[in-house]
Amino acid sequence: MSLTSLGAEIVAQFDRMVRRDGGQVVLLESEGEVLRVGYRPGNAGPDCQDDVCVLPQQELHQLMSETLGRRRPGAELVVEVLP
Repeated sequence: MSLTSLGAEIVAQFDRMVRRDGGQVVLLESEGEVLRVGYRPGNAGPDCQDDVCVLPQQELHQLMSETLGRRRPGAELVVEVLP
C-alpha cells in the first residue's frame, strides 16, 4: 500500500474522532516516507461540557504517529495546525 493511501485511511480514522468537537484532520502531502497532515482544532469549551473536549495537537500527533508506525515502520508524520 502506498503511503498516500495509508495516509488517507489514517486521516479518515482520526478525522472522525475530532469531528465530534468540530475539528478536522486533512491529508496535505505525502512525499517519500513523510506524511503531512493538517489539523484544525474544534471549538469545544475548555470545561469539556457534554464530555466533548478539543484534542490537543501534541496528543493527536502522538496517536497518529503510533498508528502510522505500526502500519508503516520508518514513516514520519508531520502535523500542522490549520487556522
